[in-house]
Amino acid sequence: MLKSILKEGSNHTIPRKYHIGFWVGYFILNFIRWGSYYQDYWYSFKSNLLTVSIGAVLVYVNIYFLFPKFILNKKYASYIIYFFITLSIFYVIRTELIYALINENVWPESETPQNAYSFNHIIVVFMIGIYDVALVTMLKLTADWIFERKRTERLKEVQMRTELNLLKSQIQPHFFFNTLNSLYALAIDKSEDTPRVILKLSDMMQYALYEVKGSKVGLLKEINRINNYIDIEK
Repeated sequence: MLKSILKEGSNHTIPRKYHIGFWVGYFILNFIRWGSYYQDYWYSFKSNLLTVSIGAVLVYVNIYFLFPKFILNKKYASYIIYFFITLSIFYVIRTELIYALINENVWPESETPQNAYSFNHIIVVFMIGIYDVALVTMLKLTADWIFERKRTERLKEVQMRTELNLLKSQIQPHFFFNTLNSLYALAIDKSEDTPRVILKLSDMMQYALYEVKGSKVGLLKEINRINNYIDIEK
């Protein structure tokens, strides 16, 4: 159990269906939003299919390569440099594909005509890329935090159960051997208490071997077990 939990933590990945569901939902949201804005849903479909796909590539490069390689290793300056380079590549590919496949106007949202590779256009596309990266990275870190919290709780539960079983294994043999020694002394003395102690010890052994395997035990059974223990000790 413990090994499986530890292995689960080292191999933790978010199921593919959640990735697909997120990007499909993100695409639909932008498709409806910009289709309504342009009053042209076909153009919105084509442009968002391209931009969301390229944005997804940028996001995955960040969360599965740049972030673990630099941020988790506390190489913050290197992360900023490589992220800026990645954003620049993202900008060029995005702009050129929009120009070649969608529309010569690479920034139709602007109120005034804007040229590709202008300062304003670069800033806007960079902000779009940063927004996508920040949103998905936040979701990824939140999912990782929830998973680690549940994993820690399961580890604590397994540890507590292991410690309890260890305590049982230490106490019960000691108790049973002491009781057997007492029975031996009672048998030598031919005490009338011998049969009664044997029955109580039998009940105790049955309880320990068969009735405490589950997560819960009936209250009356536990009280009976305590009474038997006290009687034997007397």
